[in-house]
Amino acid sequence: MFIRMFLFLILLSSSSFAEEGALMAMDEEDLNFQMSEDAFGNKVEIEEDDKPHQVKLDTSRSLSQNLKENPTIDEIKSEAKSTVGAAQSWVKNLFKSNRQSDTIQKLLEENKKKAKTRRSNASVFDIAGVMLQMSYTQAEEQLLKRGYKKTTQKMDVPNFIRWRNEEKCRNQGVVGYEKLENCIILLAKKENYYFISQATFNKFNTKETVEIFLSSTFTNNKIYKVTYKTEAANMTGNSSKAVYLRNLKVFDFWKKINQKYGVPDNKEDVVWGLGSGKPYLKAVTGFLKLEDPNLQQIDADRMAREDQRFIHSDIYTF
Repeated sequence: MFIRMFLFLILLSSSSFAEEGALMAMDEEDLNFQMSEDAFGNKVEIEEDDKPHQVKLDTSRSLSQNLKENPTIDEIKSEAKSTVGAAQSWVKNLFKSNRQSDTIQKLLEENKKKAKTRRSNASVFDIAGVMLQMSYTQAEEQLLKRGYKKTTQKMDVPNFIRWRNEEKCRNQGVVGYEKLENCIILLAKKENYYFISQATFNKFNTKETVEIFLSSTFTNNKIYKVTYKTEAANMTGNSSKAVYLRNLKVFDFWKKINQKYGVPDNKEDVVWGLGSGKPYLKAVTGFLKLEDPNLQQIDADRMAREDQRFIHSDIYTF
C-alpha cells in the first residue's frame, strides 16, 4: 500500500513539470488568440486593429449587417455604382438614333447624292467575256472557252474602197461578177482594207447567240458592238406549265442581270452608261446590247478623211 502511494506522487509531479516547461516555451504571439466567449460563456470584446482599410467584423451580427456597417465595402459599392452608371450612360449615348457625328452625317449625305447622280462605266462591261474594243481573236477565245461555236463570219471592204477598186479592175479589163469581186478583194487585201466586220457564235444546248460587230482597219478592226440573245426566256404557249416556266426563266434572267451589272442608270429604258455618245448597255427580256458609238464615229471620220485624200489626187491633166 505504501509503495502504491509513492508511485502515484512521482507520476503527479512529473506531469506538473511538463506543463510548466510547455508554458515556458510559448511566447506572447502564441497566447494572443481571439475568442468570442471565455470558458464560462462570458462575451469577450476584441480590440480593433488600426490597420488601414481593414474589414471590421462582429461575429455576433449577421453577414449583411457587417457589410452595411463596413465603410470599405460601402466605398467599393459606391465606386462600382458610379462606374456602372457612367458605362451605361456612355452606351446609351453611343446607340442613340438621333445622335450622329457631323462627319458620319456628311458622308451619308454625300453617298446619297452620288447614288442619285451615279453613272455606270459601260466600257468595262462584258457579255460572255467579250468587251468593247477587243480584237476578233480575243473575243473568239473568250467565247470558245464558254462553250460557244462560230457559225457565221462576214468579211467586208469599206464602200469607197470597194468602188475605187471596182473601177481599177474594170479598167484592167476584168468582166463578170465573180471575177470582178475577186479582183476587188485582192486589191483590198494588198492595201490592208479587207477585215472581219461581223461574226456569230451559238451555244445550242442553252439556245444562246452572241454577235460581234467590228470596225474597219482604219481603227484597227476593234469590236464596237456586242449583242446577246437567248430563246430560253421567250417561251411560247398559254398553258399553266408554259406560263410557269416562262415566268421562272424571265425572273432568273433579270436576277442575273442585276447581279452582274447592278441597277441601271435609266430604269425606264433599262440602260447603263455615262451618256453623250459613250459606251452603253441596253437590256430587254432575253436580249442585251453593248455598244460604243464613239468608236463607230471615229471609224467613219477616218474613212471620210481617206476619201477626201483620194478626191484631191491628180487624176486630171488638162
